[in-house]
Amino acid sequence: MVVEIYRIKYVFVLISFVFLVACMQTKIIEQHAIINTYGIDISEESENLIETVILSYIFDEQAENVTTINYGKGKTIKEANQNAEKKSSFTFLPGQIRLVLYGKETAEAGFKNYLNVLIRDARLSDMMYLAVSETTAKDILLLGQENADIDMGQYMEKLIEKEIKGDSIPNVSLHELTHTYEDPGKDPIMPLISLTDNKIAITGMALFQNDEYVGKISMEDAFLVNLFQNKVHDRQIHLSISREPFLKYLSAPQANRDQLHLSFLIIDGESKTRLTDIKELSYQTDVNLKVILNETSETFKDENEQFANLLEKEVEEEVKRQYKKLLATLQNANSDPLGLGSIYRAHKKNGKLTAKEWHQKFPETTINFNVDVKLINTGIKQ
Repeated sequence: MVVEIYRIKYVFVLISFVFLVACMQTKIIEQHAIINTYGIDISEESENLIETVILSYIFDEQAENVTTINYGKGKTIKEANQNAEKKSSFTFLPGQIRLVLYGKETAEAGFKNYLNVLIRDARLSDMMYLAVSETTAKDILLLGQENADIDMGQYMEKLIEKEIKGDSIPNVSLHELTHTYEDPGKDPIMPLISLTDNKIAITGMALFQNDEYVGKISMEDAFLVNLFQNKVHDRQIHLSISREPFLKYLSAPQANRDQLHLSFLIIDGESKTRLTDIKELSYQTDVNLKVILNETSETFKDENEQFANLLEKEVEEEVKRQYKKLLATLQNANSDPLGLGSIYRAHKKNGKLTAKEWHQKFPETTINFNVDVKLINTGIKQ
C-alpha cells in the first residue's frame, strides 16, 4: 500500500513537470539581440524626448559583427527602446545590461526618472555600472563602433571595473548608487567618460546634488574620496612636494626646479571621520597611510632617518593640502559624496535629515584633517 502511494505521488510529480515545461515561453536565441549597453541623451528635437543608443549582441552567422547599434526616441526609456526595436529584425532582451551611459545634458537634468526603470525591472542586475559622458552618450558609443574589433560597452565596463578594483574610485554599481541616492546625507558620483586623443578614457568623476550633475573632480580627487570611504591596498600614488627642505640631501641639485616628484605604493590606507561639534558642523578626519617609496625625480645622496622623517612630514602636509582643496571643490558644487551628512544625521536626536536641509548646511562644514604617513622599506642607509 505504501509503495502504491509513492508511485502515485511520483506520477503526479512527473505530470507537473510536463505541464510546467509546456507553459514556459521558448526563446530562440538567433531571433534576439542581447542588450549590453545603452546611452541616454535628450533629443535635439525636443527636451521632452529622449534618445537611446543601444549596443547589443546578436547570434547571426551571416552578420559581419556580433555587436549591433540601434537608436530610438520616446518620452520614456521603454518607449525609446521599443522605437529602436521596430528598426531591427531582432527582439531586444535587456537581461545582460552591464553599463548605462548618461549624456552630459541628460545628467544635468537629473537621472532620477531614468534610474526608476532600472530598479523596477527584475531582469536587470543591480551590479551594472552607471557613468556620464562629457559630451553625449551617442558620441562616446559611436566612436567605439567605428572599430569592429572593440565592443565599446564591454570596453568601458572593463575600464570602470579596473579603477574600482585598483582602489582608484568608489564602487559605482547600480546597487551602491541607489543606496547613496536614497541617503539624504550623501550625494552620488559616477565615472566621467571623455574623448582624449580620440580615445575613450575615464578622466574624473561626475558630482551630483541629489540626482543632478553639478560638477566634476579629477581622478586624483576621486582617489581621495575613495580613501575617505574605504580601505585601500597596493595602490600607486604620485605626489609633488617642495624641493627646498631636501636640498641638502640631493646628490646633484638642479637649478630652476621647485618640486620633487615622487611615486609611492600604498600598502595600507584608511581613514576615520567623526563629528566633533554638531553646532559648528566641525569634523575630524584621521588618515593613515603605510607607503613604500618607489621612485623620485632626483637622486639623494643620504637617505638617513632624518631624511625619512622629513619626507613623511612633507607628504603628510601635501595629502592634507589636497584634502582641503577637495573639500572646497565639493562645497563650491554643494555636492557631498563624502557622506558628512550621514554622520551628522546619526548625531541628531531624532535622526532625521532632508537632502534640502543638508545642502543648506554642507557649505558651512569644516574638517580638521590629521594625516599620518609611515614609510616602510625606504632603503634607508645604515
